[in-house]
Amino acid sequence: MRFRDAAAILDGIPYTSPQKGRLFYDFIMDTRPEECLELGFAHGVSTCYLAAALHELGRGHLTSVDLEASLAFAPSAEELLERTGLRSYVTLVRETSGYNWFLKKKLEERLRDGACEPLYDFCFLDGSKNWTIDGFAFMLVDKLLRPGGWMVFDDYDWTYAEQEARTGRTVTAGVSHRSLSRDELEQSHTAAVFRDLVIPHPDYSNFRVVDDALAFAQKVRAETKSFRLESNASFRYKLVKELRSIRRRLRA
Repeated sequence: MRFRDAAAILDGIPYTSPQKGRLFYDFIMDTRPEECLELGFAHGVSTCYLAAALHELGRGHLTSVDLEASLAFAPSAEELLERTGLRSYVTLVRETSGYNWFLKKKLEERLRDGACEPLYDFCFLDGSKNWTIDGFAFMLVDKLLRPGGWMVFDDYDWTYAEQEARTGRTVTAGVSHRSLSRDELEQSHTAAVFRDLVIPHPDYSNFRVVDDALAFAQKVRAETKSFRLESNASFRYKLVKELRSIRRRLRA
C-alpha cells in the first residue's frame, strides 16, 4: 500500500502524525524485516503505517501488543486495519497487565535446550515510557531479536512532568505520578533506557535519534559504535547537549 494512500486514511487520528508515519514506512521499506513486533498500539495508527509498508513489500508480518483497555479507543486498531485493508498483515494481542507478560510467554515458547531462539527482525517500543517497565521490556526483546534486527523507541524526550503540565493527567499507563520522585518526573525514562541499557550493550550499534522523538539501535556487534542525530533547527541546542553526553558514555 502506497504511503500517501495510508496517510489519506490515517491523517488526524492520534497518536502518530503522517510525518512520523513516513519515517516508519520508509524504515520498513529500507530494512525489509520479516517478523515485526510493536509494543503499544493505542488506536493502531503506527500499526497501519508499518503494515502498509509490509503490504507494499508483499512480505512480512506484524504482531502488535497492548493493554485490554485499548479496546476502548475510538477508532480501534481493528477498525483502522479494516479501513486500510491491512488486517491480514497484523496480529493484535491484548494483555491485562501489559506487553511484558506477552514477552514472557513468547520467550518461553521460543526456548530450545535452555536457550531462546530469536524470532523478530524489528521491534517498535511505544508503550509505558517508564524505566522499570520498558527497561525490562528491552531486556526481554533482546532475547527475541535476531542478529541484525532493529529496536526503535518512541517518545525519546517524553517526561511525566511535561505530560502532567500539558494534560493535567496524574496517571500514565497505570503509573501514578505521585508514586515517583521529582527526578523520576522530570527525566525522560525512554532516553534513560536508551542511554544506559541499549548504548552500552555489547551487541548493539548504529544508534540514531531523530528529532528527539525516535531512537534507533541495531543488534550488531561493532568495534567502534556509531551514533547519529537528525534534527531540524529548533532541536539543535538540546541535541548538541545530548550528543556530548552520549559521546562521553561511549568513550567510557
